[in-house]
Amino acid sequence: MLLTGRDLIEWSPVATFVIDADRRVIQWNQACAHLTGVSAPTMVGTCDQWRPFYAEARPVLADLIVAGATAADFAHYYANWRRSAVLDGAYEAEDHFPHFPGGGRWLAFAAAPVHGPHGEMIGAIETIQDITARKGAALARAASGRLSSDDRFKILFTEMINGFAVHEILLDDAGRPCDYRFLAVNPAFERMTGLRAEEVVGRRVRDLLPDTEAAWISRYGRVALTGEADAFESYSSALDKHFEVRAFCPAPGQFAVTFQDITARKRAETRLKLIASVFEHTQEGIVITDPQAAIIDVNDAFVRITGYDRSELIGRTPAILKSGRHGPDFYRAMWLSLHEEKVWRGEIWNRRKNGEMYPEQLTISAVLDDQGATSHYVGIVTDISALKRQAAELERIAHFDALTGLPNRMLLHDRLHQAMARAQRERTRLAVCFLDIDGFKPVNDGYGHGAGDHLLVQLAERLRAEVRGNDTVARVGGDEFILLLADLSEPTACVEILQRILATVGRPFDVAGQRLSVTASIGVTLFPDRSVDSDTLIRQADQAMYRSKQLGKNTYFFYDDHQDTAGFERQKAIHRIERALADGEFVLHYQPKVDMRQGQVRGVEALIRWHHPDRGLLAPAEFLPLIEDSDLIVAVGDWVIEAALHQLVVWQNQGLRMGVSVNVAARHLQWPSFVAQLAVHLGRAGVGDGGGLEIEITETAAINDLAHVSQLIEECRQLGVQSALDDFGTGYSSLTYLKLLPVTALKIDKSFIRDMLRDAEDRAIVAGVIGLAKAFDRAVIAEGVETVEHGLHLLALGCDLAQGYGIAPPMSPERLPDWIRQWRPDPAWTAASTHTDGP
Repeated sequence: MLLTGRDLIEWSPVATFVIDADRRVIQWNQACAHLTGVSAPTMVGTCDQWRPFYAEARPVLADLIVAGATAADFAHYYANWRRSAVLDGAYEAEDHFPHFPGGGRWLAFAAAPVHGPHGEMIGAIETIQDITARKGAALARAASGRLSSDDRFKILFTEMINGFAVHEILLDDAGRPCDYRFLAVNPAFERMTGLRAEEVVGRRVRDLLPDTEAAWISRYGRVALTGEADAFESYSSALDKHFEVRAFCPAPGQFAVTFQDITARKRAETRLKLIASVFEHTQEGIVITDPQAAIIDVNDAFVRITGYDRSELIGRTPAILKSGRHGPDFYRAMWLSLHEEKVWRGEIWNRRKNGEMYPEQLTISAVLDDQGATSHYVGIVTDISALKRQAAELERIAHFDALTGLPNRMLLHDRLHQAMARAQRERTRLAVCFLDIDGFKPVNDGYGHGAGDHLLVQLAERLRAEVRGNDTVARVGGDEFILLLADLSEPTACVEILQRILATVGRPFDVAGQRLSVTASIGVTLFPDRSVDSDTLIRQADQAMYRSKQLGKNTYFFYDDHQDTAGFERQKAIHRIERALADGEFVLHYQPKVDMRQGQVRGVEALIRWHHPDRGLLAPAEFLPLIEDSDLIVAVGDWVIEAALHQLVVWQNQGLRMGVSVNVAARHLQWPSFVAQLAVHLGRAGVGDGGGLEIEITETAAINDLAHVSQLIEECRQLGVQSALDDFGTGYSSLTYLKLLPVTALKIDKSFIRDMLRDAEDRAIVAGVIGLAKAFDRAVIAEGVETVEHGLHLLALGCDLAQGYGIAPPMSPERLPDWIRQWRPDPAWTAASTHTDGP
């Protein structure tokens, strides 16, 4: 990576700062911050470069250079100064600063002018060096002329703030330095190392500090052997400290060192490097401003987000990014929060350099100085454009039909409520029209679901073209649409629109190279003539649609209040069932499925029961038929699956492992998100590979939409969920159907099992189903086994798996584990099993 001049100054080990022509600090590097104890954010942008050194405001060396000071000016402020012998226009000075820690510091300054591209002075750069050790040594030498040798040595050792030690170099047989022995150390050495003089003098370093690096011994050896002084920084792993070391040769075979503990500075530098790395490499944009909101620095991520170069941002305010979407009140509230709470968080729209507006999540924090005043502001910026796009897409998925792009059922209800409110406010009428396509199933069966989808897309486009701007067309099912026709002045005002819709549906569609024709049946109800409840309006329109089908299809029918008192009662019962689901009144009982030949429990079937508060425990036949044609059957079915999986996990935790089968209604099976929701249930339950779940599909439901059900069974199999064909024998029972449906098991309907002992035809049907199952490698289960004789006949026919009251009734989940432990097959079944393996 190519380093800039700014980078070189920033990472220089020499304390350095730079001022501009207005004497304002524009850079204060890390070494300067460490030496003075004053951070860069506190100094940059101010004219306070004097503050770390002096009690009152006065020019520093760089200020005098920018001001074009005379020699008298330099002499006025510095007792010890001189012109640089190296750079023209540069000056050097030194002074003592007693307020610095450690007994004060001697500092040497060097400052030089900074020139622009045309030779004009645009500022000055000043470096600072700590010369305390050198000055101390010089003072000691000066004092040595007035003191005895012993006195001079004592003062040098005891008064120096730097560590001082004298060593003897030890050589190996080859004359190479291998160790060194302590001859003397001063008190500063003791303070820095934690080692006492009496513990170290006369001892070898490797004995005292066995982890001392060989590089140190070799380097000191060169000083002792060559007499050439050396200065460097090094780290002692033995002491876990960093030192600034100066070594020289006081006598042959010896060397002396002065060293300063710079561990704190090194750690501060490491921390600053880490902060700088985070600043540059974080994915969030970072902007730093002064108290007046002028930008001091930005990171690469901020440059990438805004599109502006760094040079275009420095010195400007963030107002350069304003999008115009927020008014003055927004920004007043932002600054009020910053002034009172020192932080503001929120979402804001800004504008990139190319003019594109974008949303961002912004956090602004005030940075306070030692007096509690705001010295800087730091902004953290996250571009949330992608999140906004994802939210918009989720909104579209949640409210619009994925195939046609029309509003879905959720958005329809919102639009319906708005239309009802507007109709009441403006005293107009609203028509709710339920449209169902006549003859859509033959399109799917004859040409495939892709052709059916293509037809639906074309139909949606036609319906959109026929309605007005304030009307709504929504898709609420496979081939079901609802139209909201608003702003009607009288009941018959929508007739012309209905006639146009019937005509447009009746025009041929071009699908997969074929011209296909369908018609529509439409049911209509009016608001506020018929109802003030949105759900009731949709129900009325649905009932009127069925009436239009009864009248011969390809027509419309207006709902009549007197046409379905029974329908009202049915809807009332449905609402009660819906409340029962919400109130947790449903429970599951489980009926075992056993292997009569092996004497093993192979699984259970989950059977729903309604724990009615007034009527007691109700069988499914008393309530499920009422909701088979409504969406409520889907909600009930989802509850059954979720409850069965939960119970399955409970049993598994008890050490009871077996499969659980659940019945799936035809409408639930056709629900577009059935497989996706099944995957959600499995994930919530935390079971892998289906967890032993099996879905039971009635034969008639499978045959009514063979292609769809076959695909669905395969998708369930990929989730680890097996499938069984329930009530087998009551439908078509075609060999072709059985071949195309990838189920793993057939369940013989109990009506055949119940009468097989006295009805030869039923017995023949049972035998035929068992034979079909074996031919197609499917498992076969007999339902309705009520007696021992039923079991014996089934074993004789080769059917080993059975369930029924002759084995066990459905029971609560708490009773089942005890029943399984105690159950044994009837002795007659066991005897029959030992004499035959099947028919």
